[in-house]
Amino acid sequence: MKKTNITLSIALAAVFSASTAFAEAEVTGKIVHESAKFTTSGIGIGAATTSTQTANSHGKDVMKTETSARIFIDGDAEAMQEGATYHVELNLMRDSKGVGKYDGNESYTQRDALREAYVDAEVNDFSIRAGKQQVVWGTADGMKLLDTINPTDYSEMAQNQMEDSRMPVWMINAETEVADGGSFQLIVSEAKGNKIAGMGTASSAALTHTNGDAGNAFIMKGADTLTGKVHGFMNMAPALGKVATFFASGGMNLASITATNGGSTGMQILASTYADDTVAEFVGDYALNTAAGAAATAAGGSYTDFRSLCGNGQGASGDQQLCDAYGLDTVAETGNQGGNSSVTNLIDANTSGVSNAAAGWDVTNPTSLFEYLDQATFGTFAAFVNMDSKYVVEEASGVNTGLKYKGSTQDGLNYSFNYLNHDDAMPYVDMSFQNTSGADLYMGRSSVNNTVTLYNDSAKTDAHYVNDDGIATMVMTEKHARINSLGGSFDTAVETLELGPVVLRGEFLYDRDVMTPIVDRAELRVGNALAAMTSNKGDRFSYVLGADITALTNMMVSAQIIQIRNLDYIDTTTTIDASQTGITDVTGARYTADSATMHMTNGLNKAEENKEFYSLFLSKPFGASGEHRWNNIFMFEENGGKWNRLDAEFSIDDDTQATVEYNKYWGDANTQFGQLEKSSNIQVGVKYSF
Repeated sequence: MKKTNITLSIALAAVFSASTAFAEAEVTGKIVHESAKFTTSGIGIGAATTSTQTANSHGKDVMKTETSARIFIDGDAEAMQEGATYHVELNLMRDSKGVGKYDGNESYTQRDALREAYVDAEVNDFSIRAGKQQVVWGTADGMKLLDTINPTDYSEMAQNQMEDSRMPVWMINAETEVADGGSFQLIVSEAKGNKIAGMGTASSAALTHTNGDAGNAFIMKGADTLTGKVHGFMNMAPALGKVATFFASGGMNLASITATNGGSTGMQILASTYADDTVAEFVGDYALNTAAGAAATAAGGSYTDFRSLCGNGQGASGDQQLCDAYGLDTVAETGNQGGNSSVTNLIDANTSGVSNAAAGWDVTNPTSLFEYLDQATFGTFAAFVNMDSKYVVEEASGVNTGLKYKGSTQDGLNYSFNYLNHDDAMPYVDMSFQNTSGADLYMGRSSVNNTVTLYNDSAKTDAHYVNDDGIATMVMTEKHARINSLGGSFDTAVETLELGPVVLRGEFLYDRDVMTPIVDRAELRVGNALAAMTSNKGDRFSYVLGADITALTNMMVSAQIIQIRNLDYIDTTTTIDASQTGITDVTGARYTADSATMHMTNGLNKAEENKEFYSLFLSKPFGASGEHRWNNIFMFEENGGKWNRLDAEFSIDDDTQATVEYNKYWGDANTQFGQLEKSSNIQVGVKYSF
């Protein structure tokens, strides 16, 4: 029996233990088929390789062919409680174009085989719904603010209707009315995390550095930075480990390249002669002894085409390759050495045909790992020799509790106050290092030359690499912070002469102890990974203000402004002071990063302190008797990201509807919506109800 079937059987038995629970059940349902294809050719996020960009590009191909059967079972549950009823929703689906687990049922996603299973009963003055269900606390268009009781499946971004992308969880939902006409609602539910493409999947015990979501059309840059083949830290870490091993073995032999290198017989990078030198100094002082390299060094500059120096075949014929047949790309990226078949971006590998200095080595606008590590000494690479990586997922597993009061005033103002103590459904990632025994390692840098070392003890006195173990594993652990959320909402209708009734509404939310990513570029420049990439606890205030009117003939028009304010925003500069040793200070920005868009190719994108979105939603029936309907939502994101979804439903008869949907993403490629331009798509479908 499949795991989903076992889960389904256990769940049904737990909720409906009485043998008479299904007496006189009413069974209804619908069968839905949806097919979608890309409308824009190109390369999706995380799909590109450094060796051939075209290998992973897509045309206007079919991206989805999903067929699902929703079955609803309703009936009396008198054996449990007088007047009680039950409801079950099953969801059986298959997508022949789905990637990995996206091709079939998967628990706690929008593809869950058991969508809902609950019992409704009246107990004293309480209406109780117990079981797997959805509870909606917010009504904003196109985004979720108060609607945080249930996690969300973002594996298709926000394209699906909220009732479909919302993930039902097991809970007790109790409501009671009070004397003033208001009502209280108490929620006790299991904690689960959002489903985000590129996250939520642990690497295997064999540390294969793979992620089952690779190829999904809606992987965003933030997730790709973690697990992507080209730009993901999970893959760059072992590639960097192979390069460090190459350095340590003395594999870079300048004498084999040119006789004008002073007679050196080799370059043992970890030897004292070179241990204090940084990547940038190496590029400038030791890179090439050709005329071009010597001229650049003599002029006080540096030979900057690091890619052409290190084995990618981009240098002119007169410029001998620094690493010759043992180029850094080759060492780092060969599959049997722990790499990814020439796809990992260590050395400006995102640009094809680079042969000029400016494009090949740019620490001001870095796009590859070595450009970010320009001030890392070669002594630092000792900490990374044979380094491996793994991705660990700690599921949200606590108990969420929430309380809501809903009331209204005599003049027609409806309002609510909400409180939720919960595991944040949005995950964050904690980085650490372990030895082969699984014990934690501690990272620190020398005050003498900024060389970074791993230690066995927190006092940072026991050098890790004097031990026999000698191998570190970079561990990225996906976690969920425990946060408190206090919010509220209001809506009221105002009569106007020009527009008729206008509904004004708003939602507000204060989140305490949210984890956000912090990047320290100075620490990253010297290779201090644990200080460079951290997650900090902070508070956030968000709000939505909206207005709804009816225009023309029954057309609903809804406009919104949304703002997310980071109350603990960081935007400063770090200086690593090495003046006492005569070594140049290392400076770099320290800032709150944008978790959705931070990426190797955009300087690990900084977040906005106050991020704004604007939306316009239109909905109108059409046809002789209004039997059809079209909807359109347009969202504009600060910094230029845009998303438009136009969908229509055509009623063929009482039981059959045809659907069409067009999702267009465009704008700045470093915004939440703009980054998905190559995932724009059109979708058609048919629904049959029975």
